[in-house]
Amino acid sequence: MSMINEMAGVNKESDSSNFFVRFFKYFIPWKGDKAQEIVRKVIFIGSIVLFFSSLNELTDLLETNKDTLEYTEQIQSFEPTFGGSENGDSIFSGKKAIVDSNAAAPEKQQREVQEWAKKLLEKNEETVGWIKIPGFTNSEGKEYINFPVMQTDDNEYYLTHNIDRQPYESGSIYVDHVNKIDENGQPDNIVIYGHHMRKLGTSFTHLAEYKESVEVLKKHPVIEFNTIYDSNNCEYVIIGCFIGTIDETQDNGRIFDYWRYRNFDAGNYKFNTWIRNVEKASWYSCDVQCDPEDSYITLSTCSNEVADTRWVIVAKKLDEDDDKEKIISSYQEKEDKDIYFPEVWRAQWGNAKKYLGWSY
Repeated sequence: MSMINEMAGVNKESDSSNFFVRFFKYFIPWKGDKAQEIVRKVIFIGSIVLFFSSLNELTDLLETNKDTLEYTEQIQSFEPTFGGSENGDSIFSGKKAIVDSNAAAPEKQQREVQEWAKKLLEKNEETVGWIKIPGFTNSEGKEYINFPVMQTDDNEYYLTHNIDRQPYESGSIYVDHVNKIDENGQPDNIVIYGHHMRKLGTSFTHLAEYKESVEVLKKHPVIEFNTIYDSNNCEYVIIGCFIGTIDETQDNGRIFDYWRYRNFDAGNYKFNTWIRNVEKASWYSCDVQCDPEDSYITLSTCSNEVADTRWVIVAKKLDEDDDKEKIISSYQEKEDKDIYFPEVWRAQWGNAKKYLGWSY
């Protein structure tokens, strides 16, 4: 009995030693292994290394995404509150004044920066406004699109930088540098750019949801866009959503260069041509009176269903003559045959609408 007790620990240690030796021999190349066995073990080790490398990259990606979303919330905390009229009614800054034809033309005055904008300008003096789609929210009730709008002389800069001038994958929402917004005025049509960030969902990504159906448009028909010179909240009602191209080779030599239509009395960029192209390419129709004297915004982001195309949303600034509810109730889904699609789109999807989800 005593001999058994003495040997018990030795046998256990021996068994344990044999187990670990067998374990390492099974997974690690060993002297005497055949070539086929060595290849198997090398592939296995490579797979393990790749797995942990991918796991590390995934952890970094999730951490980066978390930081991006937290920063987005931080920036959205700067959302301004706009004033109204003295009696609390909404005032449309596009309201048409009654002019006495016998009176002398009023002297043009420079616009003043509004109080609500000063905090943003302290953060970055290149801020020119704020954009928001009210009610277009995530599960936590936070607006997908609720951002300051930037403008600088280099259109490339805010593709990769935030309002704090730090490198930022989602970039910023910004106005085309040619569409000058300053104390002297602004263009008839302001073109505003933002990234499509796929699954991350920041910037202008969720504009892709307007591809899904006219029901999305009816739920979220209004865009609020206010320059730093606007004292009251300005509403723009969507009048068109379409696929745009950026190069003539994408559409058999034809191009609707929507981003160049800024002031409708300038050269080749006439209002009638612009509105005709918007209506022809739009996926939806509506009853809205559009005139060259009205103000417009054009939102532009990538459309990933076809490489190097754009998803474009055009909206008209509401004035006192517009019946917003009537316009919204008039929204209709256009049949595919009635929509103009560029050739590069037709080559992949035919003459038909296509929606692959906002994160595509």
